[in-house]
Amino acid sequence: MIKCICFFFITLAVLACGSVAGPGCPPPSAADAVYVVGHGWHVEIGIPVEKLDGNMSFLRSIFPGARVIMFGYGKKTFMIAPPDAISDYLLGPFPGAALIQVVGLSVMPTEAYLPENTGTLFLPENGSQALSAYIWKDLVKDATGKPMMVAQSTHPVGLFFAAQSEYNLSHTCNTWVADILHDAGYSVSGNHVIFSNQVMNRVAEVAEEQCNVLR
Repeated sequence: MIKCICFFFITLAVLACGSVAGPGCPPPSAADAVYVVGHGWHVEIGIPVEKLDGNMSFLRSIFPGARVIMFGYGKKTFMIAPPDAISDYLLGPFPGAALIQVVGLSVMPTEAYLPENTGTLFLPENGSQALSAYIWKDLVKDATGKPMMVAQSTHPVGLFFAAQSEYNLSHTCNTWVADILHDAGYSVSGNHVIFSNQVMNRVAEVAEEQCNVLR
């Protein structure tokens, strides 16, 4: 209960807000889409496993049977804090080392999460390579060149990897996802992003633009 209360007030004061439903549009095929999921205070990005490019393909063997790999970002002490570590929650908004959470989905994100909280975008040309390259660059590598795993996650089941970049109020989970999308060629930017609904609104605008092209 204490953890939930701390979580609520911190996210309400610093990161909290809802996501928005995307426009009605014929969805892209599963292999040609990228997914952005809003979790109230936090956004994640999902990439189909067959679109994981180059170095990122190592995740296919870690999550056999997965259809989409979800990537989330956050402060290390906050993301792996035990339920009674109130101090980690109170210090959550302050700068610190970051983690990238990786979760394999055996179903599509629109089935795993509320559809109204899930944005689906068509992948632009070379978009999957750019998405993979951005994430790979931010992963800390060990002496053998492999991404450095820090811990396992249980809710949801996945893995935490150390991130090169630092978490701070101008570089949160929300700006991280927005910057990835920008690198992939979408008209989405992490500039002036604080809340998750800012990212989801920008994703919805891109989805509407893509729909207009198809109409």
